[in-house]
Amino acid sequence: MTSKLRKCFVGILLGYGIILVGLLYWQTYADLNKHSANPRYYQMFQAERGTIFDRHGETLAKSVEIDDKYVREYAVASLSHVVGYFHQRYGITGLENVLHDELIRGRQIYTTIDLQIQKIAQECLGSNIGAVVVFEPSNGEILALVSSPFVDGNLLDKNWSNYLEDMRSPFLNRATHGLYPPGSAIKPVVYGAAFREGIIDENQTWNDSGVLAIGDRTISNFGNRNLGKINIDEALAYSSNVVFAQLAIELDNSLLDYYRSFNLGNKVDFILNNQSGYVPEIVHSQYDAALLGIGQGDLLVTPLQMAMIASTIANHGIMMKPIIVKEIRGGLQMRKIARSEELGTVLPEEATRAIRRAMELATLDGTARSDAGAKLHIAAKTGTAQTGKGKDHAWFMGFAPSRSPRFAIAVVVEHGGTGATVATPIGTDIIAKILELVTERERYKVSDHDW
Repeated sequence: MTSKLRKCFVGILLGYGIILVGLLYWQTYADLNKHSANPRYYQMFQAERGTIFDRHGETLAKSVEIDDKYVREYAVASLSHVVGYFHQRYGITGLENVLHDELIRGRQIYTTIDLQIQKIAQECLGSNIGAVVVFEPSNGEILALVSSPFVDGNLLDKNWSNYLEDMRSPFLNRATHGLYPPGSAIKPVVYGAAFREGIIDENQTWNDSGVLAIGDRTISNFGNRNLGKINIDEALAYSSNVVFAQLAIELDNSLLDYYRSFNLGNKVDFILNNQSGYVPEIVHSQYDAALLGIGQGDLLVTPLQMAMIASTIANHGIMMKPIIVKEIRGGLQMRKIARSEELGTVLPEEATRAIRRAMELATLDGTARSDAGAKLHIAAKTGTAQTGKGKDHAWFMGFAPSRSPRFAIAVVVEHGGTGATVATPIGTDIIAKILELVTERERYKVSDHDW
């Protein structure tokens, strides 16, 4: 075979190879329904699709007919990070994207979101940059998920360029993708780890002078506050960095194992994509351990993860898989129902009882103190996370009522300042309004039944 014929033969083989690879791609990997070269891709944006509801049947997203074409209409803008948006020019996001194949067939999606609680969380967070996640601890159902700022799926054409130029990143879902050091909000986990390892008991006391020397470096309380003689509950309630740094040093690498048991450093098994955060592989020094014990150093978490911690403590140490889609129904297919699922027992019940007791003290006389906290029996912990630049991040995490929790919550205000002065009023206000809403609903149910 001549060189020319050989080259021709190789060229033909390569051509067939390229065709074969192309066919395999289009048949196996390519999503033709969403490919921009497919005319049906544009047609589907004009067709009717399934409705998305909240847990009570309130509409969150629906198709509305305008000039013989259907457009998507959304109940509240703050749900854009959950429900997403469905737009011919700007694409598909959130549940609109994840459940596109169900919606395009006209099936109905019932979420665990409570629209009224979502509105409460949005209103209370206000114009702050940050996030709020509200759980039902017993079953892992998410009642509200707010990330601020957000885009309005009803006004994409009008505001798209403004959204792109907004330096606050309204497209970023801070609840699932925002990475923050947790600050002192992580201390309930450290408390639980020390309790389970037998390092502490309720009668133990420390002399907190406000500063702890570790070699040639120091860890200090906020404002170098001297807390004097305190027990473990007071150390958590008043947020003693001195005590929790010592506990972390004693726990050493086992503390990181407890962080991982709360799913820190791993993506959450959740229908919406999320960040894993970061937990270092090992503790490098006593000072490093001390920082990790007060929620600083290399530790990074998402608000979703912190809400899961609050929910797990509220649920007697049992971590539940987070659920935001409860049911899919309609069409010729069978209903799909999401069942509550336990991910495991992270802490024994006696440990969570002790943590709850300390978190109750935090709302009565500690860093999470508020009139509403005492009145509504809230158990909470604040956090003030140093960032190295700009103001600190403000955290609040907790649950209520503390002895029979119905709601667990995490709040972060990005560069907001201290958790006690910024995040606590937001968190307690949300809980107060949720409890008021639920009480009102239950009153109407009783009244209607009696009538």
